Amino acid sequence: MNFFSIDTGFFSTEAGAMFGIMSQKVWSKKYPADRENRSPLSMRCLFVDFGERKVLFDTGVGNKQLRGMAYYRFRELIDIRDALKSKGYDAMQITDVVLSHLHFDHCGGCTREGENGELELCFPRARHWASTAQWKNSLQPSSWEADAYLPENMQAVKDAGKLHLIDKDQVLFPGLELKLYQGHTYDQIVSFIRTERGNLIFSGDVVPMATHIAQGCIAAVDNHALLAVEEKMRLLEEACELQAGLVFYHDFYTKIAGLKKSNGRIWEAASPLALD
Repeated sequence: MNFFSIDTGFFSTEAGAMFGIMSQKVWSKKYPADRENRSPLSMRCLFVDFGERKVLFDTGVGNKQLRGMAYYRFRELIDIRDALKSKGYDAMQITDVVLSHLHFDHCGGCTREGENGELELCFPRARHWASTAQWKNSLQPSSWEADAYLPENMQAVKDAGKLHLIDKDQVLFPGLELKLYQGHTYDQIVSFIRTERGNLIFSGDVVPMATHIAQGCIAAVDNHALLAVEEKMRLLEEACELQAGLVFYHDFYTKIAGLKKSNGRIWEAASPLALD
């Protein structure tokens, strides 16, 4: 079983947006901000070759023209298909794309602009998995989340009959289980991956960075603060039990970490698995 991460690009945002009410004296020791108090963020996707099934977890923001998004200062954006090719895989081999949620920085790489300007699927043979609640929310978002959804990212996938929705936890196939979590947004998919070398968890924005392992650290952009904390801790308990490596989507400095529990608290530890 082969797996590796793909950094599809980077951006930055106001540090307070990511660390909420946690004191800057605490988080800045691990995750420094620049002179403008902006934090660098990654868009780290994961690829796993299960054999017959070849799965991509999230797709980054993509490289379509990002109109009106200068605030985020996107940089070093890559075509995720080129990254796969450099590892010996073709976009046509991807059988499944699992999307943690449908915010633009997680699913934008599902589509691209063709030569005639029309949108086309980057992975035309793949089933694209998302939660029912996320799809519905993307169509009629609240004012709080409206800027996070872009119709050009997923409508072409839906029109092509490649969007598959789930509304409960389920085993997609042996080795991959999808579970739903709340807080940051509705019904985020967290992927539990079992490999011959150990377990991986792709947590999306439930635990976006290693700093968020701390119980009191949640993003200010989470929809429901208390629920986000409760759901994060539920996930961390599961990760501890499975001795899994937790893959961080947005952490600029740390790709993956393990967890340990002592004195009733959960702490970051060395990862049981390495991640290219």
